[in-house]
Amino acid sequence: MASLSQQEIIYLISLGSLGMLMTIGGLAFFFVVYQRRMLLFKESKKRDDEEHAQKMIELQLESQEFERKRIAADLHDSVGSLLWGAKLTAAYIERTGELQQEQKDSHKELMEILDQSIHVVKRISWELTPEGFHYSGLSLSISSLCARFNGHGLKVIFIEEGSTVLWNDERALSSFRIVQELVSNGVKHAAASMLIVRLFWSETELMVEVSDNGKGFELGETRNGIGWWNINHRAKQLSATIDIGEPPTTGGSIINLKIPLPNDSK
Repeated sequence: MASLSQQEIIYLISLGSLGMLMTIGGLAFFFVVYQRRMLLFKESKKRDDEEHAQKMIELQLESQEFERKRIAADLHDSVGSLLWGAKLTAAYIERTGELQQEQKDSHKELMEILDQSIHVVKRISWELTPEGFHYSGLSLSISSLCARFNGHGLKVIFIEEGSTVLWNDERALSSFRIVQELVSNGVKHAAASMLIVRLFWSETELMVEVSDNGKGFELGETRNGIGWWNINHRAKQLSATIDIGEPPTTGGSIINLKIPLPNDSK
């Protein structure tokens, strides 16, 4: 075989180098495309997981609302009816029987217990599912909530500012549940003598402030209870923001909630 000329050797080396470069470039391109696809896959899977998790949370909150309605109906229709029946029977016994003074005293005490029990059943039933929420809306329901907690050593004040609107859809009910939980937490855990709920309506959002003069809490502490779980996830559903802090006065706590208003509520 004739020996290759220097020019042919350079050509072959150049051709081989070009082939190697093309192979390396192809591998690099394949690697970049593969990495891009993996990144898109991970992002897509993350979105799917987040959407699935959010859907499960929504279903859980819907299930809670369904259970509230069911329990409220059972209390009203079953326990409430039984208590009313017992009260009517007790009243009949008083009318038709000749009771001694001691028996009259016991009967009076029984009637008072039945009245208290009926009142408690009504209160619990209302707290589970606010009566006529569709007609009264968020504002009146919160006002009624404050009135129900007011008394027995705790002064609960309701203040409303701005142009009030009748907001009564599912988002409004979720907003009510958040305020209800905040008020309930204040009543149960704050050891306060005064609790104030302020509503301020603007054109684009509803601002809610719940403050008390109780013992307060550490701002950095983790809140993992079911109540705070409900508050945080309902707020996320509503695209609302929650700010927890301390009032300028001594003691107590202050919680600010900002809820975007839907266009049709204005």
